[in-house]
Amino acid sequence: MSAEFDQALYLVDGRLAKIRGLVPRRLFDHDKVAEIEINDFFYEGKAIPRVMVVLRSTGCQHYADHQGCSMCAHYDGTTETPVKTESYLKQWQSVVDGSAIEGAKRDTFDINNYPILCLYNLGSLLNPEEVPPEAVREIFRSLNDLPRIKKTIIESRAEYVTPQSLQNIRDVYFGTVEVGMGLESVNHDVRELCHHKNMPDLEEFDQAVELLHDYGFKALAYVNQKPAFLTEKEAIDDAVATSIYALEKGIDAVSIEPTSIQRHSLIDFLNKRGLYRVPWLWSMREVVRGIYDRIGEDKQIDLRIGGYFDENVLSGSQGVAPGVERNEIFPLTTSGNCPECNPRMIEAIKEFNRTYDPNVLYLQPECGYCYSDWLKDISVVDKRSIPQRIIDTLGSRT
Repeated sequence: MSAEFDQALYLVDGRLAKIRGLVPRRLFDHDKVAEIEINDFFYEGKAIPRVMVVLRSTGCQHYADHQGCSMCAHYDGTTETPVKTESYLKQWQSVVDGSAIEGAKRDTFDINNYPILCLYNLGSLLNPEEVPPEAVREIFRSLNDLPRIKKTIIESRAEYVTPQSLQNIRDVYFGTVEVGMGLESVNHDVRELCHHKNMPDLEEFDQAVELLHDYGFKALAYVNQKPAFLTEKEAIDDAVATSIYALEKGIDAVSIEPTSIQRHSLIDFLNKRGLYRVPWLWSMREVVRGIYDRIGEDKQIDLRIGGYFDENVLSGSQGVAPGVERNEIFPLTTSGNCPECNPRMIEAIKEFNRTYDPNVLYLQPECGYCYSDWLKDISVVDKRSIPQRIIDTLGSRT
């Protein structure tokens, strides 16, 4: 790498270390889940309900080793001491028996009524240092008793997709399992400096996709939309190029993840100083348009838009994060346009996720209040290199 790259990475590392040092104590109950929510999901040609379960967990290894990704602050929702197998299984059992559900919905909740299960741990479910293999194995074994769950989605960094971690699941469960992996960007400097991904070689991701298919798993690529230090137009183009790369590598699904602002993230640090704006919802539409322009409108692909958009939360915060109204892992600000058109654009994104029909996005009328502002944003050009932008931004700030 160049001296300029090394200096920029040093500055990002140092700033993240200072930001992470501000995280308050995290005295979570190891036996209680972090979150349960439900929403609609497109599967086998129709919209069906999906339940998302976020286990209270030990936390991401990348965070522990390298301060984590620049846009992420899920660390705030993890425990200070390792969660043991017994606690993970107690959390899971509380979901299965419904005792984790808050309020009146507890009496009617049945996880077996949700054909799609997302099972997350604020990190990599396949990393044995984060979730003991015994816990993973027992949870998947128990899914055999829940036959109406047709598909389970988990997350992992690519390096933990190994024959051992996949065989651990396949030994006890043969249902459909999709593994989401953060690809984020196909551009090296964007991925390593803007996202702080610590995945310098895409061969690791490519090999993980092949290995997942060898073991009969589905592979999902996450593409973060608009990391720090990119212009709005650059972020659109980067998300399109990255999605196309993933599809060409045989990925089964792509999820565009618009950046949200979470407390104790580099994104939050920059936003407070007027140096970052969350991506426009107009840009989400252009990413989808750009992908279909490249592959052809007649192609059938599994393309999703992620993010936080008015989920139905059934289990929330344990009340240990002062000032956070909803949940300690929820963002402060999500991607958006303006108050006038946000509701219909968010509903259009939800409809896209329910139908996979891009026309619901294309046909949204221009907003008289904010569309011109978005056009100005996507016309901004920054001729500096990515490392130089970081040096100019972080080099003079303490």
